[in-house]
Amino acid sequence: MNNYAALRTDAHLHPRTQALLDIQYLPELGVGINFQKSLSSLLAKGSSLIDFVEFNPTDLCTWQERHDCWRLEPSDPMVEQFFRSTAGLPKVVHGETLSLGSVSGWNKAYLRAMDSVADREEIAWHSEHLGFLNVTTTDGEHYHAGSILPLPFCEESLNLLVPRIKALINRYQRPFLLENTAFYLPGIDGFGMDEVDFFNALAERVGEGFGILLDLYNFHCNAVNFNTNPWEKLAKLDKTRVVEVHLAGGCNLQGMEINNRSNHTPEPVWELLEALLPDATNLKALVFECPEVGLGQFSETDVLRNLERANSHWRHRVTRTQREVV
Repeated sequence: MNNYAALRTDAHLHPRTQALLDIQYLPELGVGINFQKSLSSLLAKGSSLIDFVEFNPTDLCTWQERHDCWRLEPSDPMVEQFFRSTAGLPKVVHGETLSLGSVSGWNKAYLRAMDSVADREEIAWHSEHLGFLNVTTTDGEHYHAGSILPLPFCEESLNLLVPRIKALINRYQRPFLLENTAFYLPGIDGFGMDEVDFFNALAERVGEGFGILLDLYNFHCNAVNFNTNPWEKLAKLDKTRVVEVHLAGGCNLQGMEINNRSNHTPEPVWELLEALLPDATNLKALVFECPEVGLGQFSETDVLRNLERANSHWRHRVTRTQREVV
């Protein structure tokens, strides 16, 4: 039985009302950050700027020996510490290791981590990246890419992803968001679709419970690196499916924009956000993806500056629908 088929069979374990799967009824969370241990003091200093936290459940896991093999399992002390340090703040899950696009099957360790979080505390939604990390050869050898690799924007990829996404929605009875990634390999969009066409097709085929996590810096990186027009691409995106936006900054390496979350959000990304907001009628959250504070490149003050600007955009946003009502 496929991993995702197995998930569907026990979906009845998590009864929810259908309303919880409708993205328009999700709570408006505001502006948040990605959780890191080094940000504990920032959560106190920037409490007026941080409405919620986003976290990766595998960050709360350790390698443990089970049945003569080593597995990544939730760590009770780490889980307890996380919930203590973020007490009072809403939380959403953002995974990095599910490997949703692996042909040989996704990462079961991530699902165990997600199960532990779902059992511990209600979350509004969970999300993951479009791509894959794990590969299993025909000889049964397992490889880890080390960094998320892109899927080609084609029918085969859609056929792989749609049932898996539906299974995740059924399993947790919460909306599932998929994030666009920065990719650096040519030919990914050489199958009659670009990344926007692909996400629009996913939204249509998955239906209820599916949302887009639009990483605007990734969007900007791909436009720069492959000489495409981000404004034209943004114009054709189904913006009513955008539930969350990621803001970040990176570096330019020999003319290539690299998203290594090492810098301030650049001006073109703020401009894209400004253009997005009027039509993103179901947008519920902005997240500034913080670099690791304390490495010398980025200070807590730098993080707060980005959060202040994100909060300004959030407070002053007005959708086209609201303008029409006025």
